[in-house]
Amino acid sequence: MLQIFKSYKVLAESPLDVIAFEEYLVNSMRTQSATLLIYVNPPSVIIGRNQNYWREVSPSCSLPVFRRVSGGGAVYHDEGNVNWSLIVPRVLHSQEDELALVARSLSELGIHARPGERGGLFIAMADGETLGKISGTARRFGTHNVLHHGTLLVCADIDALRASLGGMHLFEDSSIASVPAQPVNLSRLNPSITVDMVIETLSRALAGTSPEIIDLRRPWRVPEVLSVDTDPATIAEYSDLRVQFGSREWILDRSPPFSFTVSSGKGRAVVSVQEGKIAAARPLDASDGSSVELALHIEARYSGTRFDFMVPKNMEKEQIWINSPR
Repeated sequence: MLQIFKSYKVLAESPLDVIAFEEYLVNSMRTQSATLLIYVNPPSVIIGRNQNYWREVSPSCSLPVFRRVSGGGAVYHDEGNVNWSLIVPRVLHSQEDELALVARSLSELGIHARPGERGGLFIAMADGETLGKISGTARRFGTHNVLHHGTLLVCADIDALRASLGGMHLFEDSSIASVPAQPVNLSRLNPSITVDMVIETLSRALAGTSPEIIDLRRPWRVPEVLSVDTDPATIAEYSDLRVQFGSREWILDRSPPFSFTVSSGKGRAVVSVQEGKIAAARPLDASDGSSVELALHIEARYSGTRFDFMVPKNMEKEQIWINSPR
């Protein structure tokens, strides 16, 4: 059975701090056992490393959005959601065993969860057939360690979750799409459950003790038990990662290439986006003169400009004149 040597509750002002800290530890830790991190983020949306921002995030979402270093789908975080991270030496990693440990810890709270598709944790709903999703997970494989982390919906705002996810319809997209599921709070199953109870139960069940504190909100020192290199150059890596993961290039422009359609009058064009910028446009029907004219105009007018949710609407408004009588 996997041995978890220590657990820590991580305090941070932003999900960005934790994303950088997890990557820092994956790169730096040299232990022979797993380490558990537990943290709670303010309201935010976190998308997977290989996802398309524009496909996953609602155009009406007003929350900060970040991109993880791990794969998996888009998730919503708030103060009613507990996040857990296991940093495990690669030679000891087993997704199934680690999920079983988390599920077993929840049984102490009267929650009987079981692993399901794509590494999620599910519970049977009242009808005995529908599965409610209480946890989504993702992994990041480093040279020496594996980051295996996930969410636990305790008393999250499910309406806000639904409102913040689900982006625009795309014509072509090579990204890893989120898989729809029915999210369920643990408090729906046991109204007495709180975030603090889940944190304490996870820590005691997996590590045998209450979590120690790592506070990223002020100058910090990695606990010696984590066995990382703490010379100034290595500590600076955390700051560099934080800059990288907070950049537009990482959060938005890393989205895989995709395309969308634009209609104006009788013309229809397919517009391609690469690295966050309009790359090209082509007629949806090469034999249709209106579509050819629309594609040529869009490419001349927008090529190289940054993409955002308003671009397709602006294109359609601007192009109406193309098919108007001269």
